[in-house]
Amino acid sequence: MFLTNTLVRWSIETLRKDCHPFLGITFLVCKKAKFPVGDDTEIRLDSLTRDHLSQYHRMDQNSEFYFQPFKSNRFWVSLSYPSSGLQAINTQTFNLAFLHSKNTTEWGFINDYIPTIRGIIDDLGGYSPPSLAALAVWIGKDSRWEKGDNIRTIIQKFKKDFNLTTKEISKLFNTFSMPPEGIKITTKNRLDLKSVAHRFEVPPDASSQTEGALSSIRLRNVGPGKDMFLEFGERLTLIAGDNGLGKSFLLDGAWWSLTGEWAGRPAYPIIPKSKELPRIDFKIMDSSLGERTGGAQYLRRGHNWVNLKKSHRPSVAALSIYARVDGSFAVADETRGKLQIDNSESLNLFKVHEVWEGKTGQIEGLIRDWVSWQLTNERGQFTMLSRVLEHLSPEDIGPLEPSNPIRMPGEPRLIPTIKHPYGDVPVVFASAGVKRILLLAYLIIWSWQEHKLASDQAGVSPYKKMVIVIDEVEAHLHPKWQRLVLPALMSVGKLLNEELDVQVIASTHSPMVLASVENDFSTESDVLAHLSLKDDSVCLEKIEFYKYGDMSSWLISPVFGLSHARSRQAEKVINDAKKLQLSDDILPKNVRQITHRLKQVLSPDDTFWSRWLYFARQHGDDI
Repeated sequence: MFLTNTLVRWSIETLRKDCHPFLGITFLVCKKAKFPVGDDTEIRLDSLTRDHLSQYHRMDQNSEFYFQPFKSNRFWVSLSYPSSGLQAINTQTFNLAFLHSKNTTEWGFINDYIPTIRGIIDDLGGYSPPSLAALAVWIGKDSRWEKGDNIRTIIQKFKKDFNLTTKEISKLFNTFSMPPEGIKITTKNRLDLKSVAHRFEVPPDASSQTEGALSSIRLRNVGPGKDMFLEFGERLTLIAGDNGLGKSFLLDGAWWSLTGEWAGRPAYPIIPKSKELPRIDFKIMDSSLGERTGGAQYLRRGHNWVNLKKSHRPSVAALSIYARVDGSFAVADETRGKLQIDNSESLNLFKVHEVWEGKTGQIEGLIRDWVSWQLTNERGQFTMLSRVLEHLSPEDIGPLEPSNPIRMPGEPRLIPTIKHPYGDVPVVFASAGVKRILLLAYLIIWSWQEHKLASDQAGVSPYKKMVIVIDEVEAHLHPKWQRLVLPALMSVGKLLNEELDVQVIASTHSPMVLASVENDFSTESDVLAHLSLKDDSVCLEKIEFYKYGDMSSWLISPVFGLSHARSRQAEKVINDAKKLQLSDDILPKNVRQITHRLKQVLSPDDTFWSRWLYFARQHGDDI
């Protein structure tokens, strides 16, 4: 018998909330090695830690990274972690708990190591004694267990294997945090550790499938910009910029490049005075990693776009989904299109109500499919839907967990419901943000299931690439949700199929969205593009991604360009205050006026007060 997927996921989610890596790794290493107390001895701590990580933290055998579930800014750590990150934690943060001389291999605990470690944990803030049960499950996730073993059996083995004392357990661990009631503990099947880890985050060195990746696009005399060129990231492309500068034009152009079809009204270009015709050029990455080109020109006489090459345009070997800002969707699947009677329907366009209610001959719709999947789950669609919804769930209302369908007054059908802390809610009454995520999750599942079925019928392998184009990814979402939706979308492919990679092309106005990928953004596979207005011309440029940290720093970064992360009124008063400080003619009454205005627009703890108070007192305003 082995521990269940659900139980191990619970342990990771629980440890991620408050367990410091020191208690989850170093302390266990020390205890297993029987560290002396009140004395030291020669112990190669780095080597023991590396062995521990290799035994318990190698979740993906194809990766050179260790998976660590503890509270940190990343799930995956490099092979150098024992001698770099953890060593710094051991010798700096928790050094008072050890008897250890610098640059030696002599180690031991001080006599009062238990209250010392507990004190350091409490002082750090944000950490607390971790769940003993969660840590025991994490350690025992790949061990064999007997039928009938329960959570207490797992804890007892953990305590014995790591020589934990009663005092250590009572002071350093939370013994009350247990798995939810009714959760299944063991199963006959060994857990797929790689799959579990990838549900949380893909390792940085995960193999990348580049088949079907959109490589670049160039729009000339299309939209607000006369000439806009963008190289797409193999994994992620984020487009930011003010309203009205062409983000949607870029996404529409990217979709046309992917599929050869427009998701709505075709782009209506600027007709230049010169003889140069409006045109779109693009490049895609084919399966052999070579680039192929395509493009189209806009013919003024027929008001239509015509391919530049008379031969077959290069096709993108990917399942593509476009979530538009008006709530409509487009799905392109060339494999499914070839099975149609007229051999041409590779594109589906859905208005928002059609995704809910269905479109004859194309899609049953979320309400019917959800209930059908839930009641039968023949091909595992409902299980997959539940997993994707949980993966895309917000922090504030908890997991978007399906509940039992219900009949509503005047409604002949069963209606799906989702669980909220305050009760089950029919999906038709969900909030705008929840509805958008429900629709996106459903379209992803539906598209993938239909593609797999078509691939099986055609006798070909399913695609290994999915492209998700999404306009204003943060639309309707609370800031808590904005902080996680994009990383979740980037990794959603692994929930559908282990070999499926996702390329995300998204526009955003949200600093939360940009901050959410600070720990995941890679200059090798990701791109941040910015649209701005310079000298009455729209400029599109690829900009370097910086980790600005807090939201106020993002707001005043070049991406958003605010002078202050404050209200417009506060910004005006602060600018007047700065001008007065630089003035040669400073009158006390003017200083008092500015002080009065600052009190009206700034909070008492605003950082600008530290600059203003000293100046004001120097000029007779004793605040």
